[in-house]
Formats: sequence, C-alpha cells, structure tokens
Amino acid sequence: MWRLLNRTPYAAERTWMRSHDGQHLWIVAVKATYELGESGKLKIADKQLPPLLAPEYRGDPGSSSLLYDVDLTDTKPGTDIILNASAYARGGKPTRELLAGFRLGPVKKLLNVRGERIWESGLLRGIHPSEPRPFSCIKITYEQAFGGMDSSNPAPLKHRMENQNPVGRGFAITKEHLVGKPVPNVTYPDDDAISRPAGFGALASYWSPRRELWGTFDEAWMKKRRPLLPVDYNSQALMCSPIDQRPTGYLRGGERVRLLHLTPAGQLEFDLPKVELRFQTRFGHRRVEHASQLSMVVIEPDAARLLMTWHTALPCHHDAEALDETTITETRGRHRT
Repeated sequence: MWRLLNRTPYAAERTWMRSHDGQHLWIVAVKATYELGESGKLKIADKQLPPLLAPEYRGDPGSSSLLYDVDLTDTKPGTDIILNASAYARGGKPTRELLAGFRLGPVKKLLNVRGERIWESGLLRGIHPSEPRPFSCIKITYEQAFGGMDSSNPAPLKHRMENQNPVGRGFAITKEHLVGKPVPNVTYPDDDAISRPAGFGALASYWSPRRELWGTFDEAWMKKRRPLLPVDYNSQALMCSPIDQRPTGYLRGGERVRLLHLTPAGQLEFDLPKVELRFQTRFGHRRVEHASQLSMVVIEPDAARLLMTWHTALPCHHDAEALDETTITETRGRHRT
C-alpha cells in the first residue's frame, strides 16, 4: 500500500497532506540531479539527491538563510528558480565591484557585488560606506545582503529586525548604530541607499513576504478551521524564490540558461533538460493518470550541479485507504549520458 514504483533514473518520494479545502492529497515529487560541466554540458549524476520532507538551512534554522526548501508540498502556482552561487572576478583578477546575474528563459536578474566595506562616520559625508576592498570571490547569500537585527538598545523589547531578511547586515534603527559595522556586499544595482535585501537564494517560510501569505492563525481559526490552513491562505506562500525570479506559470524544460560572473570563467550557458514524466496511480483495479509540473530549478555553479524537481498532487477524496501504488516513468528526456 502507498508504494512508489520509480522507473526513472531520478529520485522520488511521496507523502500525504490535506489541501486548503480539506481534501486528502497524494503528493509525489521527483528530483533530478545533474552534473554541470565547465562547458555547460549536463550529465545525470550517479548520486541522485532525494526530495526533501523538511527544509535545510546553511546553519542553525533561526540564524542562517534557507538553502533548500521542502519538495513535498501542495501544488505551487509556478516554478521556483533558485541560485546558490558565488560572484567571481573575471580571470581571477581581484576587483572591487561587479555585476553578477543570470537569465533563464523569460527571467533575467542582475545584482551588484562589492568587496568588504564598513560604515564610517565623517564630518563632511556623514555616515557612509568605506571604499570596497578588492575580492576574487564572494558568496551571494542573504548573510551578505541588507538585513539583520539591531540589538544595540539594552532593553530587549526595543530590539528590531528586518523581517524580509533577519540574517543579513546593514539594518539599524538609527544610522549611528551602523558605524563600524559591515556594509552589505550584495545589492540591487539601483539601490544606492542599500535599503532592501538582495539575493538569488531561497526565502524561508517565516520571512516576509512569505509569512503573511500563510493566512491568519487567530482565535477564529482555532475554533473553526484548525488543523486546516486559514481561509485567507494564499498558495503563493509555497513559493520560496524571490518574486523577481519567478516566471509566469511553469517552466517546461528546454529553456536557455545564461550565467554571468557566477563561475571562474565569467560566463556559462546551457539548456535545461526537457523531461516528460508519467504518473499512474492504482486503486485496486482502477488506474488514474495524473500530470506533474516543474516546481523547482536550483542552479549551483560552485557545486557544478543542477537540481530539477517535478511535483504532482492527486486528490483522493475517500480513496486514500484504497491507494496501492504509483508508477513513475519517463516518456521523454535529454542528457541521458
């Protein structure tokens, strides 16, 4: 009962959950791991990473940024695009500043990356960033972006944090609290005031703006909805990518990827594999075919790796106990070397 017959070279996992309206959902996720060569050639990895039942962080969940979000969820309204990457000076020659970014199908994004700086105080310029130090490589994480907490006041109730990025740097209640502290390395090109978090990575579910989309968990929810999600739940809460990294709808595979200053060579191009999966679920003698969507693309140039996750959610109503197994097959795919 509740078996998976995975006939693909990728990893697969399943779980049960309740939809927003209370339906039993049979969730199946398939994750493909590819090796990414220096020339852009893709190869199915010998070791396939499994779909995640829980999120993974760079360190402690409360004080570090999200590395990978959970794969087994309700249906997302689109494809998340995530990059876990570093900015590289071209040819390894140290630089003080550069633009790094990517283009994937219809999505294009550039960020400004600068070397280490601190906030200084001067008579003529007031509180300002120092000149950036030369760098050859800087990790692009939310720890290096605008955000963080201001705990300068001895009274804990007067501490404040940036809800969009609690683990960053550069947030303060007053400018005077910034002096001597590090300046964000990663910013948007048009953000001269350094006033908003910037990055390519995943956003944690308890960071704004995701956390507000889960809905209102108040007394009315406790009495009338629990354990279901609130009435005002928005499925966009499932999306972990920055808003400016989301295509309209779902990617299909085959889209061109271009990376700028995210590898030592300076540029890298490749096409997403175009994979078509078939899901057939058996309830005794009855068989149901259901489609999947590409829910997540994670590009990791430093690890020379590409991750792609497909997701399907089958409403089972009162048939959950009768579900025997789901067979997963690949009807078409590329890069099968």
